[in-house]
Amino acid sequence: MTPENHEAVSLYQQKDQGLSWDSRFRFHCHGGLPCFNRCCRTPTILLSPYDILRLKRFLGLTAREFLERYTRREIDEWSHLPLIFLDPFKTEEPGCPFLGVEGCTVYAHRPAACRLFPITMGSQMTEEGMVDHYFCRQLDYCRGFAGDREWTLESWIEDQVFEEYDEGRREWLEILLKRGLMGPGGVDAELQDLFALACYDLDQFRQDLSEWEFLEVAVPGVLETEDLVMDDLALLHFSYRYLQDLLLGDEKEG
Repeated sequence: MTPENHEAVSLYQQKDQGLSWDSRFRFHCHGGLPCFNRCCRTPTILLSPYDILRLKRFLGLTAREFLERYTRREIDEWSHLPLIFLDPFKTEEPGCPFLGVEGCTVYAHRPAACRLFPITMGSQMTEEGMVDHYFCRQLDYCRGFAGDREWTLESWIEDQVFEEYDEGRREWLEILLKRGLMGPGGVDAELQDLFALACYDLDQFRQDLSEWEFLEVAVPGVLETEDLVMDDLALLHFSYRYLQDLLLGDEKEG
C-alpha cells in the first residue's frame, strides 16, 4: 500500500487542514466525466464490520465467503489489531471487484469510505471522547470538482447516508483507537484472530457462541439475557461489547 493511499483511509487524525461542518466544496461525479471510475481502479478501501455485514448480505454470501473472495487482512500498526481491505488484485484486471461497466454494482450498499469520497475522515481519542476530522481529497485527475453542485460537509454526509454506516462502525473504531493508546503489548496472534472473528466473520462467531464451552471460557455470564439467534446487527453490537471487555478492561470507560 502506498503512503498516499494509506493516508486516504487512515483511521487516525491526519495532518492536513480539516473541514468545518459548514465548509463548502463543489463536487459532482457522473458517467459523463472522462475520469469516471478511475478512482475505483486502484482503490484502498478499508472495510468496517458494518460494511462487511451490508455487502455480504446483499451478495447472498457468508462472511467467510465474502472475506475470501474480495478482501485482504492487514495488521494495523497502531492498535496491532487486524483490519480488512478490499483487494483490487483478486480480479483479472486490477480494480474494485464491484466495479461494472456502468459503475458500482453494489452502490446502494457501498462502504463508508466510498460514501464519503471525496471527503476522507480521521479520528482521535481525546479527554472528551472520540473526535472526528474531515478532509477534502482532491485528486489531480478527478473532474468531479468542476461540477456545478455545491455542498457543505453536513449536506454531503446527509446526502450520502453516511451516518447510518458511521453508527454501525463507531464502537469498532473506538476499540481500535483506545487499544492503540495502550501500547503494543498484549495483542498476540490468538487475540488478533479472535478480534477478526468477532468483528468480520459474524456467521462463525454466532456458531461459536452457541457452543457452551466457548461461553464458559470467553464470556461467562455475559449472555444470560442475550438471544443467540439474534439478527446480524444485534450480534455485531454484542461483539463490540464483548471485545471492549476483552481488549480494554478498565480502559473502556476512559
